[in-house]
Amino acid sequence: MKKTLTLLAFLSLLLNGFSQNPDSVFIKTIFDNALTSRVAYHNLEILTNIAPGRLVGSEESIVALKFLEKYFKDLGADTVYLQEFKTHSWACDSSSVSILKKKSREIHLTCDALGTSLSTPPSGIEAEVIEVQGLADLEKLGTEKIAGKIVFFNRPMKDTFINTFAAYGDAVDQRAHGPAEAAKYGAAGAIVRSVTTSLDDYPHTGSSRFPEDVRIPALAISTIAANLLSQELKDNPKTKIRIFVKSHDLPEVTTYNLVAEIRGKVKPDEAIIVGGHIDSWFNSPGAHDDGAGCVMSCDVLRIFKELNIQNIRTIRAVMFMDEEMFQAGGKAYADFVGQSGKRPYLALEVDEGAFTPEGFSVDAPDSVVNKLHAFKSLLEPYGIKYIRKGGGGVDIYPLKNLGVPLVAYVTDPQRYFDMHHSGNDTFDKINYRELNLGTGCVTTLIYLIDKYGVE
Repeated sequence: MKKTLTLLAFLSLLLNGFSQNPDSVFIKTIFDNALTSRVAYHNLEILTNIAPGRLVGSEESIVALKFLEKYFKDLGADTVYLQEFKTHSWACDSSSVSILKKKSREIHLTCDALGTSLSTPPSGIEAEVIEVQGLADLEKLGTEKIAGKIVFFNRPMKDTFINTFAAYGDAVDQRAHGPAEAAKYGAAGAIVRSVTTSLDDYPHTGSSRFPEDVRIPALAISTIAANLLSQELKDNPKTKIRIFVKSHDLPEVTTYNLVAEIRGKVKPDEAIIVGGHIDSWFNSPGAHDDGAGCVMSCDVLRIFKELNIQNIRTIRAVMFMDEEMFQAGGKAYADFVGQSGKRPYLALEVDEGAFTPEGFSVDAPDSVVNKLHAFKSLLEPYGIKYIRKGGGGVDIYPLKNLGVPLVAYVTDPQRYFDMHHSGNDTFDKINYRELNLGTGCVTTLIYLIDKYGVE
């Protein structure tokens, strides 16, 4: 009896292995292609070289769009077009921060203006600095102690968080809302410790949200600069600094999302979207954020074409514009497809850099999450540890209102914020193997969704 049960168990495992074998074999073909191709890696090198600082409204952002538009056309995508929309934007020409010492001496601190910062007068603003650890400190200090001063937000990202995205979420309120809150108490300006886990001399910029009627000059300084300034304030609480920002608003710019697709052979109106955002901050080549996500999404179409996969549904790559400033591209695209009456089948966003694959998070009903989770065993040999409920991504989030299931590709987070929104986000920080493993994982999940559906 024991031998019979053992034999039956062995046969069951064997049959199960055979039933998965066709998918496993083809998935290996996908990864063999992804891991031996240098197309995505080469495209990213070109993108970061010809169009660094691709902030919406800049010439560089259009250069980037044109480059990938040509790539898709040369690839032979069935449809390639620029989806036009209008938005407002902002641009920075220059900025500086200096500690003022005796005898007209200055200590220059590395800095970059924060998005939507107001310009200073041409001579800058000189004022005493008041250091705080967060927004709650502003209320405690009040207008009497803040008015006319430059508020210095200096709470670091906590090293005790294992997931650096959680650490970022814990600290980023200082950058996103701190300057506007400081303005309410009459602050002359604001500087913010870069939201990064690194101790280096790269300033990390980002958006700062202001109400229309209240704006002040606002800058990010590097973590080394923040430590230096904090020590100066300990030595002399009356320390003064000079801040300078030259920036200007762009009330209305015409820009585009780039769309390319391989038409579905059976259900062409059911589109599986894969994409990233093509814009990057003015101070950054944007290699990991999010040039990598764009070229990986492009490579999905290349692999489908090269392997002659007869996709059931349309595979659509979208390069979203303006994720960094106002998220206008994602909203414009959702409006566009909503008006067309053709709701996308599913959307997958690639915007966590080209690091080692970890998993996929899914913003969808449990039935969809469970269907996608069933694919995990096929992806485990390639580094995918989980497919579970979670967030779907900033650019595709507006599609949730249309009932579209959302998926985000997730990578190892430990190095991401070393480079995020900074001049350190350069092509040389890209690991060829990690980039291509990500392409393979994303392509495989899309292949399985197309083949088996998520109903």
